[in-house]
This record gives sequence, structure tokens and C-alpha cells, in this order.
Amino acid sequence: MNESAAREVLLVRAVELADGADATLSASDRGHAARAAAELVRWQAADQGRRATAEEFLARRAQLLAAKLAERSPTAWHALRAFQWRPWIGIALPLAAFAIGAAMEHIADRRHVNILAFPLLGLVAWNLAVYLWLAVHGLNGLLTGSRASTGWLHRTLAGARGELDVHSAGALAGAFARFGLDWLERSAPLVTARAGRVLHLSAAMLALGALAGLFVRGLAFEYRAGWESTFLDAATVHAILSFVLGPAEKLSGVALPGVAELATLRWGDGATGENAGRWIYLYTATVALAVIGPRLLLTAIARMREQGLAARFPLPLDEPYFRRVLAGWRESPAQVRVVPYAYTPGEAASEGLQRLAMHLLGDDARVYLARPVAFGEEDAPAPAADARAQDPDLVVALFNLASTPETENHGVFLDHLAPLARGRLAVIVDESPYRRRLGAQAGADERIAQRRQAWTGLAATRDLHALFVDLESPDLVAAARELDEPLAKAKASG
Repeated sequence: MNESAAREVLLVRAVELADGADATLSASDRGHAARAAAELVRWQAADQGRRATAEEFLARRAQLLAAKLAERSPTAWHALRAFQWRPWIGIALPLAAFAIGAAMEHIADRRHVNILAFPLLGLVAWNLAVYLWLAVHGLNGLLTGSRASTGWLHRTLAGARGELDVHSAGALAGAFARFGLDWLERSAPLVTARAGRVLHLSAAMLALGALAGLFVRGLAFEYRAGWESTFLDAATVHAILSFVLGPAEKLSGVALPGVAELATLRWGDGATGENAGRWIYLYTATVALAVIGPRLLLTAIARMREQGLAARFPLPLDEPYFRRVLAGWRESPAQVRVVPYAYTPGEAASEGLQRLAMHLLGDDARVYLARPVAFGEEDAPAPAADARAQDPDLVVALFNLASTPETENHGVFLDHLAPLARGRLAVIVDESPYRRRLGAQAGADERIAQRRQAWTGLAATRDLHALFVDLESPDLVAAARELDEPLAKAKASG
């Protein structure tokens, strides 16, 4: 998706994840937007003879919901506008740089120009230092195999998010603020490329303005060129100028003076130097070679990178939010197969499993509860799943926290279940029966913590993560976040 669509997607995402945002975007609004978006993108794709993509669906859905937001909250429109790039900036800054260069690049003494301290040399030296820094920075990235570090940005934005959670007034106020922070973080590569393009072009225009100002002033004043030095003689000066201006001499065809002629340009004893015309041409060619040319090349490179990122904005779709939204885009509902071991979940726990699956994989996710495996039967193959649960998106091994985990029983059960899950295995330990049994007994929390530790250790021996949930009243957000890992592994292996 492009930059504009990604911005709308992230705004809608921030609002949908905000507590209490249902008053602004209701379930009916979201459902209507999902259905309309699916129909529109599929119709458009069919008309163009291609397959519709999930990114197109997300972008169109966000566009519809963003329009709803703009109708109901003017702040939403302002939030989108606040982070929209203004193309005029990319024109105004280079033009301002040209004007500054034309106004500032002047020769203080309009009668004498020291060819060893030509005013344009500072501009050349600064740009060479910038190139050296870019080269070292790029080489470091190649050697380490990483891009520029943005750890400082992540730390800063994480701190800012924490402050927002405390100080935000209202669900939407916090949502819009968090959208801004999220956009700043995710768009950092694009902003870097865009800033590089504008800055490189501005540097080229600054140099061009300096040259233009120098030539214009040369029409009204005659500059006299010469040199003076306490320590250098004519031969040494010739060597220095040949090194600095040699490439410009070959490019422009303007010849440097020899050692003898250079000696006559040394100020002193009434010497007035010579007309500075050829030195201005030589330094102009040097600036063109060392500043304007490289900066325009860097501008072009940054522009290509900017266009690529703006047209294909990097937005990972494997986050829980996007998985839930894209559940409405699937050809068939997501399927979750649950296999209990020595435990028969009650009606409330089964409903909790369904709510958890819907929160993780979409409102139409379907949970298929297999017949429980009895204690001592773990050596037998796991019971067949419901015939409708073909190729489930997630297989859940369901345990009861009231049971003490044993490697020869619970561990063996996991070993038999793992091949059937094909990497999409999650371990859920239901705390509700054990909590109900302990009630308000003294030391209940310590006993629960000990059981958790035991189950965590068993799961770790199988390279799994045990998720502890009170299925009768599950914390859907926290549980879905932990269940993210098996789904991410499944995607990577698939």
C-alpha cells in the first residue's frame, strides 16, 4: 500500500485499539466497512484481470472508516493532515538555499582574492566532510548487515507512549496521539529518504547560488588574484593548487600557471596579482565536481528510495490487529482445534476459548473441541479432530492448572500432538477450576504461582510457551498477545 493508505490504516488501527472507541466506530460501522471494502477491491481486481490483495482490502476498509471518523470527529481529519508531507517544502528549501548562497558568498576585499584561501574552498571542504561521514556510515551498515540504528527513536517514542497512557484525556485523544507516535516511528525510513533528498538538493542549490552571486558581482567589480604565505614558496603553492584544482583544470581547459608565473603573483613589493577570471573558472569547476555533481547524484538516489517507500510503505501485517481485521478477508473462517488432556472444560470455559479465538483470529473464527485425552492414554494418537477442522490455523493443547505436570504423561501428550500441529501448537493452562477450588484460602496466590512455574518448566522442555488463562473470564488482550508467538512461528515455517 502507498503512504497515504498506510497513514489511514494506522489512524483507524489506533482508534479501534483505544478503550471506549466503540462509541465512535461501532461494530456495525466496522462490519459494513469490511463488507463494502471486500466487494469493492474484488470487483476492481476482477475488472483488471488480477487477484485482489489483503493490502488493498485493508487500505479500502481504512479509507471508509477514516471518512466516518472525519464526519464524527474533526480531530481525525486534522490528525491525518498533520502528518501529510507538503511538497512545497521540497521546492521552498532549495530555493531558499540558492538565495542564501547568492547573498552570502561574497569576497570581502573586492580588490584582492587570495587563491590559497578562496571563499569557495570552505564550501568544498564541508561537503567533502559530509561525503566522508556518509561513506563511513554506509560502510558500517554493510559490515554489520544493519541499517541505521533507530534505537534512540524507539526508546523516545516508547517513553512518550507511556506518558500518553497516563495523561491522555479521553479514548480518542489518546488514540490520535498514539497514532502520531506510531506514524513517526514507522515512517522514519521514508522521512529519512525524503529529508535526504531535500537536503542534498538544497546543498547543491547553495553552491549554485554562491557561484551565481560570484559571477554576477564579477560583472561590476574586478577581482585581482594573488597569494601570500609566511611559510610556503611558489613551488609548494604550485603543488597544492595542482592537487586541489588539477581535476578542474582538465575539465575546464583553463591552465594553471607554472611555478615561475605563480611566483610573480605573490603579493608584496607593489605586486597587484592578476585578473581573477581564470581562478574563478577553476574554482567553479571544482565546486561543480566536488559539490554540485555529487549532491545531485545523492538527490536522485534519495528520490528513488523515497518513491519506493512512498509507493510500497512497509507495514507488517502479521500483528494481532491486522490478523483480526483480515479474518474478514479470508475465503474461509479461521479454525482452531482444541485438544484437552485429562480435563473437560465447562460451558463457561468453552465460551472463553471461543472469545479468545475470535479476538485473535477474527469474529468468524471457529473453535473445534476434540474429545479429551484421558490420563494414561497419551501414548495413543491424539483423537481425530472434527471433520470440518481441516488444516487448522492453530492447535491448542488444553490443560488444567489443578493438575501437576508430569513429563511421562503431559510431556508425552505434547510430543504426540506436536507433529499434528505442524508448528502451530499453543499450550493453554486453564486456571479457572483451580482458582475456584482454592477460593480465598491463605496462600492461594503462592500455590498458583508454584503451579505456573511447574507448567512453564514443562512447556520449556518442548520449546513451547505456557499461557495461563482464566477461561471463564479471560483477559483477551494479554492472552492474544502471548498466542502471537505460535502463529508467528507457523507463518515463518509455512
